[in-house]
Amino acid sequence: MGGEIAGAAEEFERSADRLRDAVKGLVAAVDRAAEPEVEEWVQERRTTRGAQGRQFGMRTTRIAVARPHHAGAVAAALAAADDAMTAAGWRTEIREGARGPRLLAQQDGFEVGLFSVPNAGLSAWGKAPTVWFRTHWKRPPRAATPEALAPGDGLCPWCDGWGTCFACEGLGFMDGRRCPECGLGMDCSYCGGSGRQRVDR
Repeated sequence: MGGEIAGAAEEFERSADRLRDAVKGLVAAVDRAAEPEVEEWVQERRTTRGAQGRQFGMRTTRIAVARPHHAGAVAAALAAADDAMTAAGWRTEIREGARGPRLLAQQDGFEVGLFSVPNAGLSAWGKAPTVWFRTHWKRPPRAATPEALAPGDGLCPWCDGWGTCFACEGLGFMDGRRCPECGLGMDCSYCGGSGRQRVDR
């Protein structure tokens, strides 16, 4: 497929571990005893030229703040988290959102934060920079050539023997969106990827 980046898988794991540590530190700044549930996900990234990458993200369930009935409890928790992240070298900002105040911290392309949730609580989230696994897309070799055809076979007239989708050339995406022709199937929908078709006699 071409353009593979050496060491990308290892870099992705290091990136995910760093984000987990950052979010864990953020939660501890609010409440050291808190053990919220964590949801993790991986977002696939693609460019129009076929570069492929992955971005790791995560979010926690509600973290209860100290003195929840105190009017300034959430603000105090955000201020404590802001101080902790600033001391660790993160660039921070507290913003007022539609649902209450929120904290954003950034460092080396990583982003973590806290946002207000009902009942005087906070939820932590984070996303790591995209790690690119492939710099560009190179169409796979032809599945069939005229010289290699068996008697009674011909090249598929839709993909001309390539075997890959004639619209996206096997990438599965067009302009950053799922290919409307193969729907991520990537193979030619007429020959099933063989590049061949029986010739009527």
